Amino acid sequence: MRFNLLRGLTGHDTPPAPADAAGARSRAASAPPASLPTQRPRAPGARATCAQLLRRARDTAATAVRTAGPGKEAPPPRLPVVGPNTTVFDTVAWNSGKPPADVGNILVLGRPQRTGDPRLGPAQVQGHAVALDLHADPRVPADADAIRQGRDAVMSILGNTEREYALTGTHAGRVIDHARDWLAQPGCRVTARDLGAIMKSVGEAIHLQTVGTLGASREERTAGRMPMECMTHLGHQIRAAMRTADPVQRRYLHNLGAETMGRVLRHDLSFASTQNFLQEVQAGCQRAGLGALAELAGELGSQIPSADKAGDHATRLHDNIYGRAMETVLMAELVRQPPASVGAAMDAMAQQLLETLEALTPDDQEKVAGRVLEMVQAERRSWQTESPKLEAFAQAPYGADALRALKSLLSQPARNGADCLAIPYLTVKLSLKLDQIRPAPWMAAANANYTGVVGPASARETRAFNPNRMSRKAGVTAHHQPPIAWSSEPAMHPADRNIPLLNKPSPELTQALQHGVPFVSGVSGSTNIAMHMVDHMLRNGKTVDARDALLGTMMFLTHDGGHSMHEAMWVGNQLEQTRGLPLGLGGGTPADFVADYQHFLGGFPPHKGGATIDAAVNTAWHATLNHFGRHSHFSPERPAG
Repeated sequence: MRFNLLRGLTGHDTPPAPADAAGARSRAASAPPASLPTQRPRAPGARATCAQLLRRARDTAATAVRTAGPGKEAPPPRLPVVGPNTTVFDTVAWNSGKPPADVGNILVLGRPQRTGDPRLGPAQVQGHAVALDLHADPRVPADADAIRQGRDAVMSILGNTEREYALTGTHAGRVIDHARDWLAQPGCRVTARDLGAIMKSVGEAIHLQTVGTLGASREERTAGRMPMECMTHLGHQIRAAMRTADPVQRRYLHNLGAETMGRVLRHDLSFASTQNFLQEVQAGCQRAGLGALAELAGELGSQIPSADKAGDHATRLHDNIYGRAMETVLMAELVRQPPASVGAAMDAMAQQLLETLEALTPDDQEKVAGRVLEMVQAERRSWQTESPKLEAFAQAPYGADALRALKSLLSQPARNGADCLAIPYLTVKLSLKLDQIRPAPWMAAANANYTGVVGPASARETRAFNPNRMSRKAGVTAHHQPPIAWSSEPAMHPADRNIPLLNKPSPELTQALQHGVPFVSGVSGSTNIAMHMVDHMLRNGKTVDARDALLGTMMFLTHDGGHSMHEAMWVGNQLEQTRGLPLGLGGGTPADFVADYQHFLGGFPPHKGGATIDAAVNTAWHATLNHFGRHSHFSPERPAG
């Protein structure tokens, strides 16, 4: 029987790239690792790259198809042969043509291969070689020596791979050691499924390790650049130019840097307005004797596509690495040092939740507490342990203990930023679970607004939970982007499950993307619930500052990785227009609204944490410039070539 050591076992032509290092490590630890192949001679000491070997393997398979001629099937694959230099990556073209389910439990056998046998092809070498096959007839006991030689051939591949890629002491080397330990067990019999698992885990580990050392390509970038990226680049170089400028130039650069940051905070980042601004910067820098900065401004303006092409760049606008980074740091700073007035607003919201809960019968209170506890335990948040009272509730037994822990949580004042995050988090959970027993008094209006306004405007698709994307990062940077802030434990972030419907965008989505606003999950249903509760409180004479409540809700949503600040402010603005919430967000119809962070955050006076907020904004801006310096292809801090 011909058999497949890769396609027939794993279903892949090449080892798939793992989603992240943690995923690769967990998979490697749970199964035997390894591989086998037909070998190509190498010059002594020459080390082919991972990519080169993969290309060779694909070329070999493609050649087999081409030589069959038009309209003909490719000849059946030769028996895989393991030679003295065979590595994991030589096995990628092995194929039995059988589905994995048909061969998975069949034993892998080996038999000595005569030196010089033409079936070795390009792997023909002097020395010992082993041909591999599957045990063809399960009714006949397999030869014990053939079983041993098959296992030893796999061992040989692992040793060759470790030597070829100098893996001793590396993560990939440890994966190989794990496979060796398994193979060395007394009576080990390698099945086709085992061989596939070995191939996959070792291949993934090497691929992960190789990619991690390559770094980003330094080839010339020819695609257009988005306004937020260009403004970050400009801000980075304005800051650098300050170091060598004379006093007059420094005053000019200080004002220019402030205006650059201000345009970013206002989301004055349309293609046309950014190009016009860069033209002004070019002229101003020339007058100030800042030739290098003038040249850069001209280049940046030319790299932004024309305004009529903005719709063609939705995916790049969605990526928005620096917009996401800035909001992440800004909210992380406020979580680290929350304004006292935000804590007071969260305490008022918690008291409203407690009163609503206690209006139920004791049995119903326990039911609600238990259902909220189920939600909290089902998907832990990355910052959860930083709020001791939320963690105490999460660890409480069901029943009366859970209810006591929930009431304790809601009755104690917020002591830190994570305690502040816990209140809007629980506002959403409690409101949804109260709906199942006795709806909270604000939920009828909230549900109607979500159905008629917020839901359609969000224009998003939610993907399934993916444990490979759990991360300890904080904020709204995307999974493929370098993190800029961290939380205490890995969690699944909504930003990594929600994607925009770019093929069917809402007007609100288009407006946001084309003004440099990060899309995370679309306009916020959680804000819709929280701010309807605040509206209910104000209408019933309760004391709560709506602006503080909105800022606290934004802190939770952005730090948790669920929404950008704009996506919360959009709902706040809509409710300001329709229900008169006193938020001072600048107005505008929902379709036209673009959040102005400078206006909103600058409206907090000193006694409302104004100085703390200003410091957070400045920290976030400079952290974003540093992020550009470390990671951008265009950063002068990164070596060329």
